[in-house]
Amino acid sequence: MSAPSRSRSERAERARGSRSRRLRRRLLPLLLVVAAVVLTTIATVAGPGAQPGSAQSDGPAVVVGKVSRGAGGPSFDRRLTFLVIGSDSGAPKFGRGGVASRGRADSIHLVVIDPRTRKGTVVGFPRDSWVSIPGGGTGRINSAMVFGGPELLVRTVESLSGIQVDYWVLTSFDGLTDLVNGVGGVRVKVSRRINDHVAGANLRPGVQRLSGTQALAYSRARKSVPGGDLTRSKHQADVLLGGLGTFQAQMKQDPAALMRWLAVMRREVSTDLSFGELLRLALVARQVPPSALSNKVLPGTDANIGGASVIRLSGGATRILADTRAGRY
Repeated sequence: MSAPSRSRSERAERARGSRSRRLRRRLLPLLLVVAAVVLTTIATVAGPGAQPGSAQSDGPAVVVGKVSRGAGGPSFDRRLTFLVIGSDSGAPKFGRGGVASRGRADSIHLVVIDPRTRKGTVVGFPRDSWVSIPGGGTGRINSAMVFGGPELLVRTVESLSGIQVDYWVLTSFDGLTDLVNGVGGVRVKVSRRINDHVAGANLRPGVQRLSGTQALAYSRARKSVPGGDLTRSKHQADVLLGGLGTFQAQMKQDPAALMRWLAVMRREVSTDLSFGELLRLALVARQVPPSALSNKVLPGTDANIGGASVIRLSGGATRILADTRAGRY
């Protein structure tokens, strides 16, 4: 190649590189916003008996809300907390009527992220945990949302854990399947061979890409796994962390995948958070790999109260919550 030809080729290559850098700079704010939403919305739900039907879902797949603390918002120089809730209602495709925000909270996970240490934890609350509900005496924790929506469930978790919640995230059977299918599935490490007719789960162990239906089935399987509800709660968090990992992997492999995630978020997620707040959340979310988030479930023992099957949380649950408060993840 002649010198003039090489010069033209080098100039063209530099121009392409400059355009690419400009494109990345323009896409970065969008990427960060999506990362924040992904962290808080790839959640799972669990419950008995539902099978998909032909009805279409109404409304957003996921709702993200901020816990009201007066005029001030959360401080981003300390840890941030999200209560991720899966409702058993508001899922017409699965024959579940009503609205998600007044159904039973059959999947409850407290996600804690510390921006300073870039670590955190996901703590699962068994849905049948027998707890004090502010203003409502004692009952199963999943009933709090029936009486007072996500806000009362937040207060219940705060009272039980001693941990202030900054944001709540609500989804349903339909919401989970729509969200996961919209982004092409999520990669999850399935912990064991599962063949559960009730949940519709037929999965082999190991890392694999799950469709929306498979992710829901893995999250719902209870009778076929040792540990029942406690193991199911851990599996739900596996899907939550798998969603974040899938997003990060897709962005690393192909930045153009951002467009698909943006389209899904725009179509499926409703939130009253400002753009600036989403951006700040994203700056935190992108710094924390899924491997830095521990996956714990509050332990307890089966009990019967007034003819109802419940779980009495044990001393191990108290220790997990104390460690979480202290930042020991």
